[in-house]
Amino acid sequence: MTMQLRRRWSRWWDTFNIYHKHSLWGLAFVLPGVLFFIIFAYYPVLRAAQLSLTDYNLLSPPRYIGLGNYQFIFQEGSRFYKALVNTFEFVGGYAIPMWILALALALIFTQDFRGRGVYRTLYFVPIVLSETVISIVWRLIYHPQGIMNAAVAPLTGGVKIPWLTDSNIAPIALIIVAIWRVFGYYMIIFITGLQNIPGEYYDAAKVDGANRWQVFRFVTMPLLRPTTVFVVVITLLNGFQSFVYQFLITRGGPNDATTTLGYLIYEEAFPNLNMGRAAAISMVLFAMLIVLTFIQLYLLRQRYDT
Repeated sequence: MTMQLRRRWSRWWDTFNIYHKHSLWGLAFVLPGVLFFIIFAYYPVLRAAQLSLTDYNLLSPPRYIGLGNYQFIFQEGSRFYKALVNTFEFVGGYAIPMWILALALALIFTQDFRGRGVYRTLYFVPIVLSETVISIVWRLIYHPQGIMNAAVAPLTGGVKIPWLTDSNIAPIALIIVAIWRVFGYYMIIFITGLQNIPGEYYDAAKVDGANRWQVFRFVTMPLLRPTTVFVVVITLLNGFQSFVYQFLITRGGPNDATTTLGYLIYEEAFPNLNMGRAAAISMVLFAMLIVLTFIQLYLLRQRYDT
């Protein structure tokens, strides 16, 4: 009996050693990635949370003031509320049309026709370009003597549209730029999702007499939901963090019409040297993005489960 227990214990110990060695090898391979995220992702977040509780102007040591920065940004008449509204308007105006356009083009480009690959490439090219280059080019396009006014001149009777100097038009101008750059990228993602749907489902729907709309609603969209979740989450996260277009094209103007939370963080941090206040705004934005992501995933998962 004692001999059997020793053998069992020996086997268990050998199994533990093998598993332990495998775990150490796995940890060794994962450790560089973990360290990267700790140093370049988690530490900056914790540091920003700490700075948000201080008065810090880069010229003198941080001075602890508690929730003073948060009280300032949330007080009545603060630029934070204007930037928050602008951010939501930008995200709504950019994301929803982009989803529709990208999905519509994906449905078209899953069909077989001549030149399909060429058109896919042409639509995809803008995402390869730098946002800085795109911003400079579109600033020239929106110039009063630029291509855009020349293109719409027959419709406006030659009247030049103040694309970047009108508070009502400038946000729309930036939304156009944002959509133009990314819709081809998300079109490719939707195409990949559509191509992964087994053709047997479409054959069964046709046998049941479903028309195109019914096939799209009851076959394509439910099976495309994982891809849709990815596109929705990524586009909204990117939209809320938009900064480059507001910085390079309009500088947040005119009259703060295009000042988003991302641009307001930059303004408070560098031109105004209010690092603590900028950190507080960034923490509010971070919390918003976390909550928004969980809400989206929860709602979309609920629909998927039902």
